[in-house]
Amino acid sequence: MNSNAKTLLCWPAALVLSFLVGGLGSAANAGKLVDLPRNLEVELALSALPETLRTGASIYVLDPEQGYVLHRTGENGFVTFVGRTSVRFYEADWSYDYPSDQIIPIAFDSIGAETHIAPWFDIAKMRAEGLAPEIAKQTLRDRFDDGTYEAPRKGGLSYMLAPIHRAYLAPDQSADMITISMPHYMPYAPYVTSAQLGNSDPTNGGAFALNHGGTDTGPHGYVMFMVPIPQADEIRGKYAGLLEKLCGLHANWCLKASQ
Repeated sequence: MNSNAKTLLCWPAALVLSFLVGGLGSAANAGKLVDLPRNLEVELALSALPETLRTGASIYVLDPEQGYVLHRTGENGFVTFVGRTSVRFYEADWSYDYPSDQIIPIAFDSIGAETHIAPWFDIAKMRAEGLAPEIAKQTLRDRFDDGTYEAPRKGGLSYMLAPIHRAYLAPDQSADMITISMPHYMPYAPYVTSAQLGNSDPTNGGAFALNHGGTDTGPHGYVMFMVPIPQADEIRGKYAGLLEKLCGLHANWCLKASQ
């Protein structure tokens, strides 16, 4: 059994039972972005939000030649998009390259739109401009270190309720990725650690602090909460058609029943 499989199997049993996985332990594919049709990108972005917030949310879509561009202006303060170049790696020491098949539907409230969105949009722009991956990585690290990326001025919330994500499995360790269905939401918790939550080992279950590939959650730290299993099942059922279309586009966008 490889180390990534062991990592997954160490996660809380209730958590493992609440999602489907595919592509366990496969390395991140580097290079040109896998094409994501605009209609699927918009549907996937909106799936990150609760249904009551989707109609009024602003939507950004990715232009590979310039980064994120506004697709629709909303009025409720929420912003949603599909991350194709994650920021959850900048503190890690492994050799970084741009991934081709990441899909991370994520939404922020107005507070997150002031702060948390910036590194996501910045790295997408740097990638579009042809900046070398390691330089882009160091740029993010510098901007967190020098305070360019600030902590939120008050509490807020990020939603990741989508039926699928393809993201780093353990960004503090490697570029290995996992395709997963794990709907959750994340209150902002700058500099909070899992130990402060009474959970020094996040594999024990319960709420835990989410960092960006290092030991410190930093100014853009979160606390992650899973949605109840029945609700997660409902989300997957509702988006069965979307999941089927994504799977038809790329093998790493297919979900399989958890073993």
